[in-house]
Amino acid sequence: MRDLALSSHAVERFIERFAGNLSWSAATERLRRLLLRARFAGMCAGMARRYTLRDMVFVVQQGILVTVYRRSHPRVCLAKFGRFRG
Repeated sequence: MRDLALSSHAVERFIERFAGNLSWSAATERLRRLLLRARFAGMCAGMARRYTLRDMVFVVQQGILVTVYRRSHPRVCLAKFGRFRG
């Protein structure tokens, strides 16, 4: 995940949801450092990849960080389907 581009939407959402006291350039630098530590969590619709770090979720599609949001629900097991949703 070293060669990612950051969309303006993703940076705005990061500032809005996690780092309201940072400037644009400081937020992009922090976002890049956080992405280096994030772990792959699965695929989303449209072949986007989902990465997580603590309570943050990053959505990456075609090498571009599309958005970042806070994980609001714990992983819930759907026993009848035999898979996790989260």
